[in-house]
Amino acid sequence: MSESRFFRFSRWDILNVAVIPLHTAIYLTLAYEYKRLSPVALVALIPVLFAMSLQNGGANHNHYHTPFFRARWLNVATSMGFSMGGNPKTIYNLAHGLHHATVGEWNDASVLAILGVKRPLHQQLLAYVTFVFESLGAKYLILLILLKRWPVERLAAFAAPKTPESALHIFKRMQDPTVRRAVMLDVAAWAGFRLVLCLIDWRFFFFYFLPVTYLIGALRQAENYIQHWGATDPSDKKRDSVSCYGTLYNLLTFNLGYHQEHHLRPAVHWLKLPALTAELPADRRIVPLIHYVNLPIFYPEVAAGLAAKRAQGQALTVPEGVVGATGLPNEASSSDPQAPARS
Repeated sequence: MSESRFFRFSRWDILNVAVIPLHTAIYLTLAYEYKRLSPVALVALIPVLFAMSLQNGGANHNHYHTPFFRARWLNVATSMGFSMGGNPKTIYNLAHGLHHATVGEWNDASVLAILGVKRPLHQQLLAYVTFVFESLGAKYLILLILLKRWPVERLAAFAAPKTPESALHIFKRMQDPTVRRAVMLDVAAWAGFRLVLCLIDWRFFFFYFLPVTYLIGALRQAENYIQHWGATDPSDKKRDSVSCYGTLYNLLTFNLGYHQEHHLRPAVHWLKLPALTAELPADRRIVPLIHYVNLPIFYPEVAAGLAAKRAQGQALTVPEGVVGATGLPNEASSSDPQAPARS
C-alpha cells in the first residue's frame, strides 16, 4: 500500500491515468484537423491509434485489478475516462473476471474465426452496419432497459446464445445497484465523447473514426487468444498463459506482457509483476516483442502440436468466458468488436 493520501498502491499509477487526457486530446485534435489531413497521413495514423487502444486496455486492466485511488469517486471517474477512449469499462471488467476463473483448457480455436473473417461477406457487412448504430449507444441502452424488464436468464440467452452462462454471470452482477450505476456512468462517458466527436466533424466520425475503431476492435478480439495460445499447460497456474517481455510493448501497456505472472497472482500491482518472473518454470511459453506475434502462422510447430492433441481426443476449445474487447463473450459482441482488452 502507498503512503499517499490519494493513491492506494503507488504514485506511479498516475502514468496510467495520464492516458485519459492524452488520448482524449489526440482524438479531439484529429476531429478538428480531419479536413486538413491527407489520406496518407490518415492511414499512417491507424497504427498509432491501435497502439493507443492497447495502452488504454493495459491501463484499464491495471485499474480493474488494483484500483488506483483511495477515494471511490476517483476510481469511478477514472473508469469513465478509460471508457471514453475504448468501451464502457465496467461491463468489460465483469467479463474479465470470468476469464480468470475459467482459463484451464487447451486454446486451439481458429484465430480467423475469432476475428470474424470466416463469416460470409454479407454477414461481415451487416456486422459493420450494426456496429455503426451501436456506436451511438443503442446496444448498451437496450441492454440496460431489458435488464430491468426481462428475467436475467432470458436476457443472457438473447445477448449471448452460444455462451449464456457467461452472460448470466455478468447480468446478475449488473443487477446490483452500485454496479448498474457504474455501468450507466461508463456508458454515458463513452457515448458522450462520441457525440462530441460527431458534433466537431460528422465526416470524421462516420468516415474515419468508426471504420478505424471497428478495424482496431476486430484485431483486439484476438487478444485473449494470443495471450494463451500454445501455453505449455493450461491446467497449471504457472504455465497456462504466454508472457512477452518486449521493452517497448511493456512500457506502452504498463507491463501487460507479463501475462503469466499476472495469471499466477492477479492482485499483484503492475509494477511488481516483473519480480514474479523468478517464481515461474523455465519451460513455460514466452514470445518476443509483442503478444500479437503469437499466431499459428509464425509458430507452425506449436499449431501442429495442438492439432496432435486434438487428434488424440483431448479437449481443445477456447475456455468459456473468454471475452472480446466489448466486455461481453465473443459470440455476443461479434457486431461490435471495439478493443482493448482485453486481460
